Amino acid sequence: MRAALLGFGPEAPALFPAAFKAAGLDLACACGGPGAGAGSPPGAKTYPDAGALFSKEEKLELALVTGPAAARFKTALHAIENRLHVICEPPFCSSATEFEKLLAEAAARDLAFGVLQPWERTSAWTALEKTFTGGLLGDLFLAEARILREGTPPAGGVTAADGWQAFAILLAAVRRAPAGLTARLSPEPQKGAPPADSRASFLVHFPEADGSASLAGGAHSPHIRVCAAGPKGRLELDGDVLRLDVKGLPPETLKMRDGLAGASLRPELVAAELSDFVREIKKELPAGSSLRNARYCVRLMKNAYYSASLRSSAVPL
Repeated sequence: MRAALLGFGPEAPALFPAAFKAAGLDLACACGGPGAGAGSPPGAKTYPDAGALFSKEEKLELALVTGPAAARFKTALHAIENRLHVICEPPFCSSATEFEKLLAEAAARDLAFGVLQPWERTSAWTALEKTFTGGLLGDLFLAEARILREGTPPAGGVTAADGWQAFAILLAAVRRAPAGLTARLSPEPQKGAPPADSRASFLVHFPEADGSASLAGGAHSPHIRVCAAGPKGRLELDGDVLRLDVKGLPPETLKMRDGLAGASLRPELVAAELSDFVREIKKELPAGSSLRNARYCVRLMKNAYYSASLRSSAVPL
């Protein structure tokens, strides 16, 4: 299956050729993105933009949309209009309307549309998910996620870079539809200017539960911490260490093979996501399998900026 990479940065040479190859895909071409010259994936023909790519390339079947978050919606829509199956790095749209448009345009052409969430392929996430879905802690009344990003916050701010992952973690843990959101971004959003937050905090209101998330750039190393509590027990994932305290059982500490941080830069995890998306294209998995909690993540991302612009007012969902 011939594939295109739409948007990329300096990580492209080390990440994408290996990921596409492991997924059994031919990375035929790529375009655009910061550092597109030095970061071009070896073996892939590189174009200055998606328009040039689609005017020259034929028989493409799949596109992975990455690059600057603000450009992903138009790029994904352009790829769908050129009859490609599309999987996007989140976030890829700024509203539920844009999200539904991508789904509708893909469905009208019998194309698959998916979201790339490689952290869900880690051993740490597998352990968390089994705990959540198995009800080991009971119905959660509290969930927390903290994501620290190494070095200078990326262009567009930490909410654009890491907010989706934080919200996806809370949704997977609580397993209920969110009812409202309060957000604080620092620096605060400025009207008409692109986001540039280096720190962010969120309180997500669920029926009978609360979720909180905090994001920050400038850390000396990347780190993700997840906590959850219910009537039957509690857990804490601190990097690659999982601590469980379940009613009726002795407390347990487990060392995972890996943590959630840095998953997006691991070729084997990206390859696993791509492989399952190909299975979805071939109808071996149900349509929409790779979307997971995408609808709620889109709504939470949009309303995070809205709440912050209203001086952290609570916004109903």
